[in-house]
Amino acid sequence: MKIDDLSTLVVEARKAQGLSQRELSELSGVGESVIYKLESGRGDVTLSSFAAVLSALGFELRCRSPLGGEVSLDR
Repeated sequence: MKIDDLSTLVVEARKAQGLSQRELSELSGVGESVIYKLESGRGDVTLSSFAAVLSALGFELRCRSPLGGEVSLDR
């Protein structure tokens, strides 16, 4: 998945839940500037902030290893 796809995912999920950027910021515990950066496709957002936003939207961020391991990134 490309950063543009992730940005679209965040925007669409936020809007589908009727949330403003400010409300998502409050729910996720990250600054409004982070929400803006995510939604505009800027690549300078930390993984922990991205995971917090996804969690607030009801998503779970999981990473799989080619060796068969898997890790879930929670706040």
